[in-house]
Amino acid sequence: MNIRNVLVVGGGTAGWMTAAALIKLCPHVKTSLIESPNYPVIGVGESTLGQINDFFHILDLKDEMWMKETGSTYKVNIRFNDFYKKGETWDYPFGKAVPIIDEIYPHGWMSWFALNLQQPEKYSRDTFSRSHNSVGHLAWNNKLTGEDDNWNYDSDTAYHMDAIKFGQWLKNNYCPGLNYLQGNVVGCEKDEQGYITTLLTDNDQRLEYDLYIDCTGFKSLLLEQFMGEEFVSFHVDGGGCLLNDRAVTCHIPHEDPEKEVTNTTNCTAIENGWVWDVPLWERSGVGYVHSSGFSTKEKAEEDLHAYVARTRGIKRADNIGSFKHVPFRNGKHKRSWVKNVCAVGLSNCFVEPLEATGLLTTHEQIIRLCNNLAGRDGFVPKIEVDMLNLVTDLEIEGFKNFICAHYAFSDRDTPYWKYVANEVDYDMSTAELDNLFVRYSSEKHVVYEWLGDPSHNDGLRYVGAGMGFNPLNNHTLRLKRIQNGLSPIRDQHALYGASTEIDNWNQRMYDWCQTLPSSYQYQKQTIYKE
Repeated sequence: MNIRNVLVVGGGTAGWMTAAALIKLCPHVKTSLIESPNYPVIGVGESTLGQINDFFHILDLKDEMWMKETGSTYKVNIRFNDFYKKGETWDYPFGKAVPIIDEIYPHGWMSWFALNLQQPEKYSRDTFSRSHNSVGHLAWNNKLTGEDDNWNYDSDTAYHMDAIKFGQWLKNNYCPGLNYLQGNVVGCEKDEQGYITTLLTDNDQRLEYDLYIDCTGFKSLLLEQFMGEEFVSFHVDGGGCLLNDRAVTCHIPHEDPEKEVTNTTNCTAIENGWVWDVPLWERSGVGYVHSSGFSTKEKAEEDLHAYVARTRGIKRADNIGSFKHVPFRNGKHKRSWVKNVCAVGLSNCFVEPLEATGLLTTHEQIIRLCNNLAGRDGFVPKIEVDMLNLVTDLEIEGFKNFICAHYAFSDRDTPYWKYVANEVDYDMSTAELDNLFVRYSSEKHVVYEWLGDPSHNDGLRYVGAGMGFNPLNNHTLRLKRIQNGLSPIRDQHALYGASTEIDNWNQRMYDWCQTLPSSYQYQKQTIYKE
């Protein structure tokens, strides 16, 4: 397939991110975009993960170019409240913990888990992130700084952003030379091999391109409706392992931005799901993700109002205004690129609002697409399409199982939380969950290669520790040897040394944080300076 002319269909966040990347990275390809003049834009969220920095870097986007105009703020952490048990909190800070582990732990991660069993009050679940990662201390103290020896500012920051505003900013500031069209796509014509030759619009346009990029959101107009690609549900009703299928949202203006503009996305488990609380510069975006099988729209609004009243006060809760209900479907298409249609964003897949994977799957797919188009000047053989489909599918499956871990370990006592912990059949086929859950090898010996290489995915360790999972117990402490050569019975001196090093590390990080401005003040000095 020789690709010289590309049409992006859909002007939401995914559409404008795709168009901007194509213009920047694939100048040999003529890029066009068509959007509906009246189709509502959903946006894919207000929270991102650190991988978005790769997308910004390759587009040469600097924070000072777009953050202020979109009301965005920095994010370094995700905080989970009440997910394991009511009243318990744990953090998932960004950044790598490996150098810290090598420095302070003689036996790596397993030292903390052994200490957690021996001294659970001192090494409680909420201390795990701060014992392994300097960013955990920034989050705990709500502090920020630029380049510093104690953390990697360039890669360990992410963003709270209004995704719709960001898409519009790209449209107005970052798409030079784009062929911009308006209209509603209503049909298509295909050749004998099933490739789309022409898209038809309601205003009598005939759009003929080499490649069509589907950014039509949950509608998936091109990939699913025109190309007939099968959708694989992740919802429990469709044989999957995710229960939630709708969200109710609202916006809350800040009353005290010094306190409310934090560097952390708060996720709080409530009766029938969980609430996201994302601090933008002038307001917070709040949404309750829940299951229609366990709650009605009216009950969901009542629960969200109660959350806002508890966290902001009754007066502010009563002044929220109207709620917005957003139904969604969990799942993926078997292939994201079929013939000459490639789907990006919600038109391809959606896992859950948890862990901000909506924008993550969007920009990662865009980068893969641009790599394919740039590799041979627009010549893309089928094998490269198949390779892209394989990598995309593995990524989505990995995110799905990562999110499942946030539910599978819960010890909450409402019917909803009991159901996700005791009734859902979770997928154990991938490396992420194999390494997280398995305790026995095929020889029935206990194994402790929990999550494998520490550089692979620190996130699952934070989830496991925060949700009460410890690969050790009183029986395993008596084994001769566990992961990283640790034998707790014989290595008490080593564990004492690890405890001392953790104490020294925490004090050093506490002293460091006391010298830093608050998250709000740092951004006021750097991004929102007058």
